[in-house]
Amino acid sequence: MKITKNILGMMLLAAVLSGCGSKSPVSLTSSERTGWDYNKPNRGFFNVKTEYDGKVPPGTVYISTNSFVKGQNEDPVSSPSNDLKRRVGIDGFFMDECEVTNINWREYVAWMTGVYKHDPRKVLLAMPDETVWRQELAYNEPLVNNYYRHVAYGFYPVVGVSWEQATDYCKWRTDRVNERILIDNKIIEFQDLETVQQNVENAEAADYNKYIFTTQKRLDYLRETNGEDFDIDLDGVIFEAEYRLPTEAEWEFAAYGAKDYKQNFAEGKTYPWEGYQLREMQKKKLKGQFVANFMRGRGDAIGQYQNSSRTMPVDAFVPNEYGLYNMAGNVNEWVLDVYRSTSNDLVNELSPFRGNVYDSDSAYAESILDKLPIVLEPEARDSMRNVLIKEKKFTVSGSDVRSFRDGDIYSVIGDSILNYNTATPIEQATMISDRARVYKGGSWKDRAIWLNPATRRWLDQGARSSEIGFRCAMSAVGGIKNRNYK
Repeated sequence: MKITKNILGMMLLAAVLSGCGSKSPVSLTSSERTGWDYNKPNRGFFNVKTEYDGKVPPGTVYISTNSFVKGQNEDPVSSPSNDLKRRVGIDGFFMDECEVTNINWREYVAWMTGVYKHDPRKVLLAMPDETVWRQELAYNEPLVNNYYRHVAYGFYPVVGVSWEQATDYCKWRTDRVNERILIDNKIIEFQDLETVQQNVENAEAADYNKYIFTTQKRLDYLRETNGEDFDIDLDGVIFEAEYRLPTEAEWEFAAYGAKDYKQNFAEGKTYPWEGYQLREMQKKKLKGQFVANFMRGRGDAIGQYQNSSRTMPVDAFVPNEYGLYNMAGNVNEWVLDVYRSTSNDLVNELSPFRGNVYDSDSAYAESILDKLPIVLEPEARDSMRNVLIKEKKFTVSGSDVRSFRDGDIYSVIGDSILNYNTATPIEQATMISDRARVYKGGSWKDRAIWLNPATRRWLDQGARSSEIGFRCAMSAVGGIKNRNYK
């Protein structure tokens, strides 16, 4: 059979095209830019990790990168109009399946007690406020005395915790999760809390990080416990992102639990479940039962006929499509954002958030010096800090932009938008402060209107309530899928 030149040319072209894309231009073993080998001291100089498998933080599920219409999705006559509609995009993140429980919080307090028993003030400030259950015209003393401590309430959501306390818990949880990873990988040895406490008690506060593992100051801890010459690459081993409160946009998107098809959604949702009913209408075994823990109305404060007339276990009711429990009802949940009533038309379209407070450049310079692969003596460190200040112009003192372009009528006196910190006491009394934090979700004490994920309210970040708890989130560094190039 004779093959013509045209057919042969087409065959060769097809072979070339079929080869395109079959091999990634990115190499696992050598630099595609210089040709030098990775991780071979005799043939190169660059030690680097090239494979990464995304890890899921304990207790969380992954919420994918997506966009959605944030804000009011009910009849404006019957719902607050402080969250105008706007399409926004969010990066992928992890979120706790359930609200943080009393047992979770007692674990935190037990650790604080073990490490800081010489400083009871720290332990006291970590405790939840159990008096939030008291009401002038109700007998709630059994809850005051038992809700946080009794085994019967172990898996109920912790309440009486301020936004500030919840934020501290998130930081502590990050450190304990990463510490456990390093112990399991035999990078550090387990230290019992009595030993840690004795070291801390005899140390200056500035040196605590040498005896208490923290993610931020991990190199100080590793070098104190393993010697000054200890050096290891923890990139991809521990979680670089921290547990934190979810942003309002993250929380709202996750609450709906709407699964998309090729980035399209079948319909908008009013609640974290399908339809507009507050009772189960589809599943036969559950038909007629309420789908969330909320106040049914006057005369029917007990609508669930279960063990509790207020909060319920954090895994009560059917989870939404993301596998998240009680994203409506049970307890409201703190989110990260500072509250403004007209935020949506001013925030970014991607990863919207109000509440940024940036470190000063001097603090950022310290973080850069911490990441240097060279161990610096104090004198050399001072010299390098001066390099950053003089050469890179690190002279900014930091920035608090919680009030940036807020455009909020509650932050306006006359025609001037004021900064809360510089306002007079009389002016401050008429303004929403930068301490006002958003909470969402509705609680055991709320009517159904607050079960809509778009609704939002605020409370001072230091305040506590029997109706507010929280759950943690974490940014997904590099996404959830593995980054192994083939």
